[in-house]
Amino acid sequence: MTNRRTFLKQTALVAAAAPFSGSLLDLGNSIPEHIGLQLWSVRENMQKDTPGTIAALGKMGYREVEAFGFDSGKLFGMEYANFNKLLNDNGMKMPSTHSMFTSKNFDTSAGDITDATKKIIDDAAAAGLQYIIAPYMIDEDRKQIELMVKLFNQVGSYAQKAGVRFAYHNHDFEYTVKGEDGRLLAEWIVQETDPSLVALEMDLYWVVKAGYSPLDWFKNYPGRWELLHVKDMAKTAGKESIEVGDGSINFKEIFKQAKLAGTSYYVVELENYVTTPMNGVEKSHKNLVKMF
Repeated sequence: MTNRRTFLKQTALVAAAAPFSGSLLDLGNSIPEHIGLQLWSVRENMQKDTPGTIAALGKMGYREVEAFGFDSGKLFGMEYANFNKLLNDNGMKMPSTHSMFTSKNFDTSAGDITDATKKIIDDAAAAGLQYIIAPYMIDEDRKQIELMVKLFNQVGSYAQKAGVRFAYHNHDFEYTVKGEDGRLLAEWIVQETDPSLVALEMDLYWVVKAGYSPLDWFKNYPGRWELLHVKDMAKTAGKESIEVGDGSINFKEIFKQAKLAGTSYYVVELENYVTTPMNGVEKSHKNLVKMF
């Protein structure tokens, strides 16, 4: 399987070559309204049989999906409207998607995001999305974090006017790599982006793998983490991702602080499996709903 980081880097290179919220939940013992699946988890199944895979996910109990690669007018070979219809026919919705944003999305001469970037955001709004999310920061952009947070604020501003919310999704490097002033990239992003314009999607696995507690970030920056990627960590030396509920991350304690975090959306994502992708996401859904 293609590594997700490799895919995101390749997507960014292609983009560079081109012209250019739900309310807070008091969880208690109730299951959240928004539990979804990042479709990267079942990407090969989606490519082979999109309608069959969506139907199977709906039968598992998923009511939402988060797409990836939202930038070309199509998802899995389908026009956005047709993909939405497929979801609706199976009792599902797509509140969020990942779409690459790099420094190439910023037109320095104009001091604004490019027209191509605006079109992607407009398409997301037209498709009824609640969030369009930057899933990764390529290596060269990590060296110019000041420009990137400026880009994120401008993307967020345009997205807000278009009727969709912009967010950023982390990996582990944001919690290990520092900018010139000594602050972690994660600190740059949370401190230098406008909360009214930029939301954050915390990938719990990557934060824990970097050696941090998500709860500390919730406490220090309350209300910023509107979406969570629910990905578990295997109890092995490699600490690879594993089916939710079979690893070492204490999701129950994390979810108890959802209101403090500002979280409304829970998105399952798997990159490694003990069995198969479809079996893995089914087991993850069953385990996840038991945690509330």
